[in-house]
Amino acid sequence: MSANTYLAALDARIRALRGIITSLSIQREMDANLGIGFIQGSIVFVDGSRLEFSEQLPIKRQKFRIHYMDAQHRLIVRWDSAPHHKGLATFPFHKHTPAGLAEHRAITLLEALDEVVKLVKL
Repeated sequence: MSANTYLAALDARIRALRGIITSLSIQREMDANLGIGFIQGSIVFVDGSRLEFSEQLPIKRQKFRIHYMDAQHRLIVRWDSAPHHKGLATFPFHKHTPAGLAEHRAITLLEALDEVVKLVKL
């Protein structure tokens, strides 16, 4: 999926969630000549929970940090690709939860949004 196609899908998903989003900030940096870019930002939901993220584009580059926390800024889940847990079968991809570190496949912001929406308290 191209960066532009991905961003259009992300925009559509965010529009569809506007009823549970109270605040949104996204910065985008794109190099049209190279077809690569970077997005980062945060989304605050109606229950005060917050999703902070950064992701390289196109998504096939698989570099990301997606951190979801509750209204008191306590970790709920963070997915990332930082290469510091070499013993994991999914290295460098993994997730952090209050219970600890776990293996996890690469995930996109779009996929993470689907997971997070299930956790938002309406």
